Amino acid sequence: MSAFSLNKRRITTYYTMAKTVFLFIFIPFLAFSQSFVQGLVLDENTNKPLPFASIITNTNIGTLSDVDGKFELNSSENFKEIIVTYVGYKSIHIEIEKSNKFVTIKLAPKIETLNEVLITASENPALQIIRNTIAHKPKNNIEKALNSFQFNTYNKILITANPEAINNKIDSVFVVKKGNRIFKEIDSVNYKFKKEIEKQDLYISEKISEFKFEKGKKTKEIILASRMAGLKQPLYELFAITFQDFSFYNEFYTIAGRKYTNPIAKNALKQYNYKILDTVKDENGYSYVIHFKPIKNKELLGIEGVLFINTKTYAITKAMAELKGIVNIKATQNYTYLKAAEKWFPLNNNIEIRKGDNTQPISFFGKKSNPTNKSDSINDISKNRPDDVIYFNSTSINSNIEVNIPVKVIRASSTIQFNDDANQQPEQFWRNYRADSLTTREQKTYTYLDSIAKKEGVEKKINLARNIFKGHYPTKYINLNLGKILNVNNYEGFRVGFGGITNSTFSQKYKIEAYGAYGTKDTRFKYSFGGAVRLNKDTNTWIGAKYTNDLIESASFHFIAENTSFTPINPRNINISQFYNYKTTSVFLAHNLQPNIDVKMELSSGTYKNLFDYAYVSPDKTYTEYTLSTIVLGFNFTPNSEYMNSPLGKINIKNGYPQFTFQITQSLEDVLNSDFGFTQLNFRILNKIIRIRKSTTNFLLEGGIVFGEAPISHLYNSTPNYTYKSPWAKRITFAGTNSFETMGYNEFISDRFTALHISHQFRFFKISKKFQPQITLATRAAIGGIHSPEYQTGISFKSLNKGYFESGIEFNTLFKGFGASAFYRYGPYINPVWSNNLAVKITYNFRLGF
Repeated sequence: MSAFSLNKRRITTYYTMAKTVFLFIFIPFLAFSQSFVQGLVLDENTNKPLPFASIITNTNIGTLSDVDGKFELNSSENFKEIIVTYVGYKSIHIEIEKSNKFVTIKLAPKIETLNEVLITASENPALQIIRNTIAHKPKNNIEKALNSFQFNTYNKILITANPEAINNKIDSVFVVKKGNRIFKEIDSVNYKFKKEIEKQDLYISEKISEFKFEKGKKTKEIILASRMAGLKQPLYELFAITFQDFSFYNEFYTIAGRKYTNPIAKNALKQYNYKILDTVKDENGYSYVIHFKPIKNKELLGIEGVLFINTKTYAITKAMAELKGIVNIKATQNYTYLKAAEKWFPLNNNIEIRKGDNTQPISFFGKKSNPTNKSDSINDISKNRPDDVIYFNSTSINSNIEVNIPVKVIRASSTIQFNDDANQQPEQFWRNYRADSLTTREQKTYTYLDSIAKKEGVEKKINLARNIFKGHYPTKYINLNLGKILNVNNYEGFRVGFGGITNSTFSQKYKIEAYGAYGTKDTRFKYSFGGAVRLNKDTNTWIGAKYTNDLIESASFHFIAENTSFTPINPRNINISQFYNYKTTSVFLAHNLQPNIDVKMELSSGTYKNLFDYAYVSPDKTYTEYTLSTIVLGFNFTPNSEYMNSPLGKINIKNGYPQFTFQITQSLEDVLNSDFGFTQLNFRILNKIIRIRKSTTNFLLEGGIVFGEAPISHLYNSTPNYTYKSPWAKRITFAGTNSFETMGYNEFISDRFTALHISHQFRFFKISKKFQPQITLATRAAIGGIHSPEYQTGISFKSLNKGYFESGIEFNTLFKGFGASAFYRYGPYINPVWSNNLAVKITYNFRLGF
């Protein structure tokens, strides 16, 4: 295969979903420039780099050096000279020759003062400036100080490279055999890459949005137009990625999906060092230029950069932040002064991600970058390879800014709304919002990638990957349910099935859903079929009906309105043997009161039969089989979650905590021959605290209560996951999720109970590249009780009124996702034989690696 073919194939791989996501994770828009220079600013005496030195060309184009003193200048105008300044050092003028693409600049120190007020301060004068900035945050943070605002944003994302940063040299590759240097091949990768990158970028996408803010609500983004190279239907999930925060006033500042302590946070002075670099003129007077840097060199502690702070109002007028690691990230934010409101408002922001070389690891998008000792190639273009010069750049430019005007934010928890026609806007619509026209390279990028993606069937592959993660395999009209293919339990044996639901290609207004399953042990078929009609798209309102003949674990705990994630096989089911069969007809109404409040009401009637030795016997009732007619009302409330309304429906873009789920079930006695008339109330509260060191603490509080007489199918077993098999080794099974690992199956039955699950997951221990175990400590407790236990006959169980306790430790991902756990039972229900209190389980955790 030729080098050109290899390179072309390498570029094409960007258009699979995995590579697209990776590029958006790994990698001011740049056009092909006529003048280009790189450089390094050093202290003349110490040869140490000078961070954030000012470099300005004779054509008045400027930049700042980064934290390592490095800089890069690109300009469509030819420049012949640069001026380099740094507080405390003598300025210097450097002539730039056209052939010289790299310059090393050494500045000589000098005694310099900013002004009389600053030099008479008894402490570092930058500290008082930062204190004043923190104190004035409520007045300067527009999300606190303004009642409302709205504006438009044009965003462009490029994955590209500067052609000037790589040479077009063709190298000969030799190998040494038996002391002889033998020619192997011609290495023309650089030559071919430079030719390609001169014609087009590697990737481009654009977006036009309208942002609305109303005090007391979240800022809402309405996407008016969207275009992604190679895709007719965009990857909606990518719009939810926070490359950098809109405002620099939050306690934590987000860069590349990761939160860092803000240098103007309340406790920032304990975490950062500050230094005044300069004072510069701004739109409303002058700004201090303050350099900030973390005090301690700890992972994820802070960021390094500069703040431009207005000398009168202590408002931020510009901010720059950098992170160095195996990738280098540079974020810039500029503000404009609104005279009428007397506020500084974000005008534009930019984030650039390049390959790095620092020995300090960083974390972004939840992935920590590993250090490398490779020297920076910025000062030697001849050594650059394509992956050295490829970079990701996202630029957003705000316009049509209006503040303190009537703004109504509807359904604010849906923080992003993607208009149905956003990917169909004409070119004239784009021209109205673009700051500049697309360059020839950018236009060719769209043309080239559109043709490649069509040829490679990229959209089909992306649609496949998107649905696989959700537990479906997409076909033209039906998404097959992967969770129905194979399950295992102790009653059915292997449960083999097939099912699916119609997709939006079939209809966006109607859907049909069905499945069938067969148990190899009980040799019986189970099935369900139904359909629904959408009444309202904005509120995601559906009305439907279905018939089901299936099995459910007896005394289990489930919610009709809870969002559940896809799990191919639930390992806890392996030892479950007590099920009941239900044959019900039901109608339901599902509705979003708000995007973060799901409501579902279901009316059902049918017959129930427990598939084990059981009978309900009370003074006036005796049943082995019974009929129930019920009304179920369920709520799922996630106040801190965020959602996107897209043509595909509601998409969860941020899992916020805590999460609340409530459900009330009313059985209607004598309605459609119903045999019971009980009321059941269930609840579940889930909270997760994600700590800055990447450890996580989880809290789950759940419970329920039944009023009136009820059969075992609608009682509670507290989710046990232990079997008393002999020999003891047979008790080693798979651990469940939020289950009591030492509690025997149906050992306890309650008509009222509460359980608390607490676990703390430590971050992964990186012992080696492949061996990265993770330890979790967990403790669980439950208490409950049951009225009239004698009515539940044919089974033996205990009351949970004394309180149940267990604690344990998990060693996860020891080998290919598998691990081990050990739990011990203690308290009032401790068993006399210690081995009956010990549970050893196999754990499994599936990691995607990002």
